[in-house]
Amino acid sequence: MTIIELRKFIDFLIERDYLVWTPVKKDNFVNYERLNGSDNFQFIGEAPFYSFKNFLVPCEETLFNYKKDELTEIDNSKDQVIFGINPVDLKALVLLNHIFEKDPWYQGRMKKTLIIGQSLIPKEPEHNIFHYKYEEDVLEHLQFDIFIEVQKGVFNTKYFFYTGSEKGQKILDEYGYSEYENIQFAGPIKEEGQDKNMIKYRDSLKNNYKKELWEKDLGTKCIECGKCSAICPTCFCFDIKDQPDLKNGAGERKRTLSSCFYSDFSEISGKYKFLNNTAERIYFWYYHKFVKIPDEFSIPGCVGCGRCAKVCPVGINIFKVLSELDNNEESIQDTIS
Repeated sequence: MTIIELRKFIDFLIERDYLVWTPVKKDNFVNYERLNGSDNFQFIGEAPFYSFKNFLVPCEETLFNYKKDELTEIDNSKDQVIFGINPVDLKALVLLNHIFEKDPWYQGRMKKTLIIGQSLIPKEPEHNIFHYKYEEDVLEHLQFDIFIEVQKGVFNTKYFFYTGSEKGQKILDEYGYSEYENIQFAGPIKEEGQDKNMIKYRDSLKNNYKKELWEKDLGTKCIECGKCSAICPTCFCFDIKDQPDLKNGAGERKRTLSSCFYSDFSEISGKYKFLNNTAERIYFWYYHKFVKIPDEFSIPGCVGCGRCAKVCPVGINIFKVLSELDNNEESIQDTIS
């Protein structure tokens, strides 16, 4: 496709009453915006400030209403297109699909969402702890409906299409475009095995504990604002709250995104907390991403997008923290399991 043909395809999606979301750059700030037309559309080679996550996992949603013994599930899903997700964020989508595999509300949104990825990787090599580069065989380990490879030439840019699902094939067929290649998802792990950096960071956190780093440095610096988990494309902690109307025997259940950095997140009855202080909470955040998720799913709980480092008000940089782990000497005594 040419850029003109690509814009016609976008207009086709809009005419089909899809909500089309794509990264847009305004005043040097990149974020997702809804497209009402394809005029002047261009792929952005920068990561949007927020990821795609909240289109699939909203900050707040009503799960169901109830009245006496009747329960009505709420369908909050809408026909939407998330257009132009870069390969780094597509890695996060693979993890979220694992986490919410049996969640009916997430799955309901995915059924009505068209995921369209693109090949431009943000040019921030100092943030790229997993050394991403775009190669065609990478597509076998990403999940998408349509993927667009951007090939920039001297005089023009061409766009090559791949499909990763029947949904993606169907929409291209309906549009009348057949010059695409179908990619079969082969799972998140490449043929050569688990990511070597993931194994290194997992072993560093699992087998060693640097008291100076967690308790005296990060534990005193972190202010528990939760910005890092809010901006992270792979953080998924949430609260479930019932809001009853006692007079009428009715109410609703809501799910809201939360953060393990919040003081009350790990609190149970009797005011007991599994995570008692800032040092334990920030250690738990790293342990979950780099030990628990790799142990359970064999993929990293961090995709290396760098958003958390950008928004931290006290300058905690995840990449510097990970480099510090290589210098750990003190054996761990009490890990958070």
